[in-house]
Amino acid sequence: MARSTPTHAVDWDPLAPDSLTDPHGTYADLRGRCPVAWSDRWDGFWTLTRYADVVKVAGDPRTFISSVQNLVPKSPRTGLSRKPLSSDPPEHTVFRRVLNEHFAEERVARLDPAFRSVVARYLEPFLERSGGEAMEEVIRHLPVRGVGLWLDVPESEAEWIQSRSTRYVAALAENDRELADSLSAELDVYARALVARRKTEGRPAAADAVTGLLHTRIQGEPIPDEWVAGSVRMVIVAADRSTAAGAGFALEWLARDEELQDRLRRDPGQIRDAIEELLRLGSPSQLLVRTATRDTEIGGRSIGEGEAVAMQFKAANRDPEVFEDPDAFRLDRKFKRHLAFGHGIHKCAGAQLARLELRVVLEEFLARTRSFRLAGEVPHTRWPEYGPALLPLRTETTE
Repeated sequence: MARSTPTHAVDWDPLAPDSLTDPHGTYADLRGRCPVAWSDRWDGFWTLTRYADVVKVAGDPRTFISSVQNLVPKSPRTGLSRKPLSSDPPEHTVFRRVLNEHFAEERVARLDPAFRSVVARYLEPFLERSGGEAMEEVIRHLPVRGVGLWLDVPESEAEWIQSRSTRYVAALAENDRELADSLSAELDVYARALVARRKTEGRPAAADAVTGLLHTRIQGEPIPDEWVAGSVRMVIVAADRSTAAGAGFALEWLARDEELQDRLRRDPGQIRDAIEELLRLGSPSQLLVRTATRDTEIGGRSIGEGEAVAMQFKAANRDPEVFEDPDAFRLDRKFKRHLAFGHGIHKCAGAQLARLELRVVLEEFLARTRSFRLAGEVPHTRWPEYGPALLPLRTETTE
């Protein structure tokens, strides 16, 4: 789709110092003075900061499509098409149906014992040292290993994926297109190889998502291998960095609130509700992008056909029109329909896997400690995921 040539005045700069150091303050300011804001960064895009506007765009896949781009700056599109994220109905519907089956809560729950074992393996030496830098020593190792369990691949492959995924997301954030393209190509090769391997193994359709997609038919025809590989490619990166950012944010918040730690230790059944509130407050995947298929209007602003529209989940999840006292943690918050996993047909397929990973991480951290607190400054990643870049913790164990 050809993008119109915008002539809009610039309302904000996502790379301005205030935007990077105080995103919540920046988005609160935009909601008040310019809730549908234009930036000329990365070829230009609109940013939506109100909950209602984000829900409107996410719920209208005819007017706002996903097949042109999903992020700003654009992810490399020189390789596998990452379905279903980068597809529109009706093609999208087929992929989501199969992925939804394999991401169903009861199926994901079977991974709990194996993932808990992985968490313990990284957490035990960390606690024996009375803490350290939690992101690099513990948290960043976990989500991709959870994905590895879900894909049913050896942990050595998960380690390889993590090494590329980490550098790939960093390259995107730094707009290093050459490095991002190179790493993306390596991940494409892995995804194709996994699909080829699954085709020779003779697994039943219910064994794993890759095999399930290979057994699926569209109008009587099998899904092309390249499309299946694209789905693998989407999952192995999307489920890595954002979940690590979310786990890091949750631990940072708890490290600043020992009373909340104690409350959750006394009643671990409240951890699930705590995770939903921490997801709302942290919103580790800041945004996703859609492209307008026609001239339209949002919040009194004219959106041109072909223009990019960023749904700013981090801003929407602290919209005071929807969430009372939006910057506060409330374990008993009644309205829980946050947008940390998106909304509409493209809502995160792996939400249940992410929830399981976050729950197990918090359960193990809380059960194995008497307390933990910050042991230094906490710098944050800035774009497109948001969470601790470093998380120095001092821990006291129960032993």
